[in-house]
Amino acid sequence: MDRKAWIVVTLCGILLAISMYQSSQNAQMLREQRIAEEKQKAAEQAAAAPEEKPAELTVEKLPIPEELGSEESHEITTPTNTFTLSSLEGGIVKTELLEEKAVHGDSNVTMNDLGRNRLGALTRYSGESLEKGYYSLVPGEGDSVTFTGKTSNNLDVTKTWTAVTDGPGSDHRLTFTLKLTNPTAGEISLSDVAIFSGSAAPVHQKEQPRYLNFFWDDNGDFDSETSGYFSSFFGADPTEFRQSFGQLNFAGVENQFFATIVSPQEPYPATFRAVQKTAELPEERGNETGNSFNTNLSLRDEAIPAGESRTYVFDIFMGPKNNSLIRSLDGEKKDVMDYGFFGLISHWLNLLLNFLARIFGGEGWAWGWAIVVTTLIIRTIMWPLHAKSTRTMKRMSKLQPKIKALKEKYPDNPNKMNQEMMKLYKTYGVNPMGGCLPMLAQIPIFFGFYNMLQYAVELRNQPFLGWVDDLSQPDTVGHVLGIPINILPILMAVTMFLQMQITPKTGDKMQQRIFMLMPLIFFFFCYNFASALALYWTVQNIFSIGQTWLMQKMPEPELKTAKNAGKKSWMQKMADKAEEAQKQRKGQAKARPGQKKAKPKKPRGPKTGG
Repeated sequence: MDRKAWIVVTLCGILLAISMYQSSQNAQMLREQRIAEEKQKAAEQAAAAPEEKPAELTVEKLPIPEELGSEESHEITTPTNTFTLSSLEGGIVKTELLEEKAVHGDSNVTMNDLGRNRLGALTRYSGESLEKGYYSLVPGEGDSVTFTGKTSNNLDVTKTWTAVTDGPGSDHRLTFTLKLTNPTAGEISLSDVAIFSGSAAPVHQKEQPRYLNFFWDDNGDFDSETSGYFSSFFGADPTEFRQSFGQLNFAGVENQFFATIVSPQEPYPATFRAVQKTAELPEERGNETGNSFNTNLSLRDEAIPAGESRTYVFDIFMGPKNNSLIRSLDGEKKDVMDYGFFGLISHWLNLLLNFLARIFGGEGWAWGWAIVVTTLIIRTIMWPLHAKSTRTMKRMSKLQPKIKALKEKYPDNPNKMNQEMMKLYKTYGVNPMGGCLPMLAQIPIFFGFYNMLQYAVELRNQPFLGWVDDLSQPDTVGHVLGIPINILPILMAVTMFLQMQITPKTGDKMQQRIFMLMPLIFFFFCYNFASALALYWTVQNIFSIGQTWLMQKMPEPELKTAKNAGKKSWMQKMADKAEEAQKQRKGQAKARPGQKKAKPKKPRGPKTGG
């Protein structure tokens, strides 16, 4: 690989690391500022009017009179999920994923448990609850339950939750049927009526803020926002996101590995709202404070005439962001797996990784070996380019004495020196960009692999090599003075250093010094990344060392004059034409209109006497 290309990548990596660090610090500062503001606001409200309830209370503190009933719970269990529903707001309190363990402890991953409302709760669009007391719980046939009650705006409500028994992702889905009836003598407007459409919080305390998103699909146009929406460049802190859509197909929230997707059975013009709040993460998530999103989805902007009803049906998906699973869902939900610019590469690499993991047994070390073999396959495909790059760099190194002589010959004329260098490359048939070819080909593959690994829920809790407990997390084996000791990033830096030691030396001394600092720079940059990514990079380095060693055992390439050295390339021909045109323009400029031209002297004839 060409050293100049490595230097460019290194500088880009440093800038990216600085940007990510500053974003993390800004996000943490905003969280702390928000917590302080909320505490101060609560204290001021308590001092001003102790008897007045706060503007936003968690659902556990909703002031419901005891005479209206007591809370009842009902569970709908599938092979992968346990949905817990409550007569308080008649919605989903939480969803427990039976096949996904939390980062800490033996408990399972839960979703919506840190939300302000039950999923499916009726609210005003501002977020104010419309529920009036507890619902009556009526268990239905099979995996179904119905809640009946009344809202504060006089609507009779029937909410029916039913397990989906077939179709893609059915184990993670419920059908939510909402029936609203107007028992009054006048019409009731639904212009300010919405349902609580779910919440999301980090799955663990080290999760990056950019992994927490809310998203929507407006008539096939998918888009999303992260925590960055709530903190602009100038430090503004918007209180909410609110946007109306012509035909909302679905909307939802997600963290790094799990998503909630709410889909109307019949898409309609709707408004989607998201509010960012601070949440105290429970012990199984790290027992720290993080951001969370609470979302609301409006109903149709219509009115229900006296004595009539309206029925709305929603599909609720709550589960892992497994690439194959999400892509199997209908309605363009594959866009939820937003891998970024190199998404197509990430998709196919994920399919290859899953295929290899199944070959290795699908459990235990299978996923680690799948990463190793995937890396070897990629490097094998890249072998021809790597071999050509290595030979080009060797020939470049043999040209260094001649290049040095040109620099000494034309110290004050860089244009002339560059022209002579290009002639030198042409004479010996050396392409100075040849060492960059593998780099250019590896960039989309690396970023595709990186994006795929950071969202690969399949890697959660998968062990490897004895000390790696979770490939989706850093492979920390202990702490020294509070600093985590991660083995794979150390191996990555060592193998990168060895690789550079045996790589042919090109460039000046300054470039070589910067080049040798790269292992240290990438070591700090990748130290806290998921161990799966460090494993990929380490295996790639080892394979590259083997390739370079093999190339060194092969005969050295000869530095000889190229067969077509005397022929001009099309680029040189174009340059010659441009130079000739420039000369003609200079010649014409010497004879501009208005200038006196020298008259040609007449030849003198023989003198005659008179």
